[in-house]
Amino acid sequence: MVKGDTEPRGFRTVFQSEWTELGPLGRTVLIALAMSAVVALVLAVAIPHQVEHHLIEGEIRSIARIAGDMSDAGLIPPGLDNPAAMAALDESVRTNLLGSDTVRVKVWSPDGTVVYSDATELIGQRFPLSDDRIDAFNGQSRVEDPDLSLPENAHERTLPPVREFYVPVADETGSVVSVFEVYRLVEPIEATVGNIQRYTWVSITIGIGLLTLFLVTLIIVNGRALTRRRRLTEKLFSDLVRAQAEERTRIIGSLHDDIGQSLYRIHYGLEDTRSRVDAGDPVAEDLAHLGVLVGDVDSALRAELRLLQYGTGEELSLGSALDELVEVTELETDLSVAVTVDTDCVLSPSSRVALFRAAREALTNVRKHALATTVEIRVRRTGKRVRLDVIDDGVGIIHDEGLGLTTTRERLESIGGGLTVKNGRNGGTRFAAWLPSGECEVGS
Repeated sequence: MVKGDTEPRGFRTVFQSEWTELGPLGRTVLIALAMSAVVALVLAVAIPHQVEHHLIEGEIRSIARIAGDMSDAGLIPPGLDNPAAMAALDESVRTNLLGSDTVRVKVWSPDGTVVYSDATELIGQRFPLSDDRIDAFNGQSRVEDPDLSLPENAHERTLPPVREFYVPVADETGSVVSVFEVYRLVEPIEATVGNIQRYTWVSITIGIGLLTLFLVTLIIVNGRALTRRRRLTEKLFSDLVRAQAEERTRIIGSLHDDIGQSLYRIHYGLEDTRSRVDAGDPVAEDLAHLGVLVGDVDSALRAELRLLQYGTGEELSLGSALDELVEVTELETDLSVAVTVDTDCVLSPSSRVALFRAAREALTNVRKHALATTVEIRVRRTGKRVRLDVIDDGVGIIHDEGLGLTTTRERLESIGGGLTVKNGRNGGTRFAAWLPSGECEVGS
């Protein structure tokens, strides 16, 4: 037999059938829609996240700029024993930082002392440095949600949800001399990000909806065009089968009436002449030999007429045509062939001929290559398909696919079917051909 494919099963069968029905354009459109949806989902998540990140980075830069200006003005670090310096820092903080979204400011020294806060009771108090403050004194700006259980955050427990911004302040040498801890309200950033997220989702939903509508329209248009082409192909195939049948009928009649009748007359003419010749005469022997030759030609002619009559199966049901094919195969070979037709589907002539020719091609390959002794042919209806299986007990797949199978596959695919060939589980080869059962009629 020939090299083939693995037969689809279960959900995979249905999926591959529907996938094939979409056609190349439909499949491309569906893949494009899926990829667009994935990209849209990624953007819907990534855009708000990036916006929030950039807003926070902008706030850090704003705080760092204000703190840098205060440092350049000599306001940082303040002197705890210098009321004028403290007053100047407090005025600058309240003018440039406090208010709007900023609800608390603390300035820390490297030893953990609060050297300034708008909550004046904290000034001069010392607390252990948290990891965030340590990172800030190492030159890294940090943004965190405050841990309100810490004693230095006791005054922030009554505030609305806030974020802590830790911004280092360096001197001329680049050494961090203090850290600004700024508490800013969470709500403004969350509201901005929420609005952007809503707008993003609305835009993406509308875009995907319009794209889906467009792509579905393309799929429908392509599907209708594909259906029209398939129906046209089936009609052309039916016309071809009908023309072949008419021509074959003409040839059968010509061979039977002209050549067959002439052979019949020759045969009986020889027999009549032989009856009038003595049995011992050499002419009688020659006449007997000619009679045998005429009989052989007559038998060969009748065999060919039978093949012509049932050669494509369009005049008979699929089961009857397969029975004729099996009878001829068993007469000409040592194969034992069993046929089972288990379907209530009466196929159209073109579908019936296509499956019959597929079975004939399968048997031809068995005869040529399989070295088999038994063959089983099964026809059944499975879901939306009528399926033909040809299973042999031969040596399995040993040759590349030939022209006959390629042509058979193309013929089946042109009317919505398909073909696979694979090695059987217990040896031999399994040939499977199928056609849609949607246009068949239910018979008794």
